[in-house]
Amino acid sequence: MEVKVNELSEKQLDELIERIVISIRKDREEERKQFKKYAEHNTSLLLRYYHKLKGHTNSVKEQLEADQDTFWNHNWLDLSALMQNKAKTVKLMDHVDYALEVYEKVCKNSDSSEERRRYQIIMRKYINENRQSDQEIADYFDKDRTTINRNCKEAIKDLSVIIFGVDMLNYW
Repeated sequence: MEVKVNELSEKQLDELIERIVISIRKDREEERKQFKKYAEHNTSLLLRYYHKLKGHTNSVKEQLEADQDTFWNHNWLDLSALMQNKAKTVKLMDHVDYALEVYEKVCKNSDSSEERRRYQIIMRKYINENRQSDQEIADYFDKDRTTINRNCKEAIKDLSVIIFGVDMLNYW
């Protein structure tokens, strides 16, 4: 049975519009939650693989220097897709390094000892050359491992905002 819009009363139309608006709002809220979840997951992956990605970016720079004026640099040999992927990695890692610098400043200027500790935890766990386990970090700060894990999760949330921007905020 097909109903035409002109057959609906004003009240029915208003109810229909309200249902549609509510449905759209629910969908948008779910999309925001999913984005936030994925962004935090991706931030965690960026940190976990930080050294491998940085190694990749270093190899790109070395490869570009080595390939200059060689067979691989000829116009008829198209490696653009590979180089685009490598260029994306370089840009992303530059952005991650910038985000870490911003986060360091934010944490160091904080009145909260917990927030100041968060940056150090991220550095010790993911970034420093001699990475430490959660237990080693907990021992260093004389805290329980669960406190270190909670601080690390909060730091990842904070970094996600810096890396992915305003879309990480749920209230807009």
